[in-house]
Amino acid sequence: MKFQNVVIGTPLYELKELIAINDLDWDKNEKPVTYFTEERFLPKIMKEIGLVSATSEVRRNKPELMITLDKPDCFWLKWGKKKVWFIVGE
Repeated sequence: MKFQNVVIGTPLYELKELIAINDLDWDKNEKPVTYFTEERFLPKIMKEIGLVSATSEVRRNKPELMITLDKPDCFWLKWGKKKVWFIVGE
């Protein structure tokens, strides 16, 4: 499955406000392509969602992404032609 959104922990804002236009958009379009996790190590999350085949691929190609996400944040990550929205909560 292709995930477009990754939610880490508990977001500070309601997800429907961050990534969806309304409740219908959330239920039909965004929720099926959203991955929820408690994992904080970015390369491991990238492997879990199928963005990379191994965490060593991240270390080899983009060592600046070998980070742990422990502060609330929202950001886009582009890997090749794929783009994923990350929402980091508490």
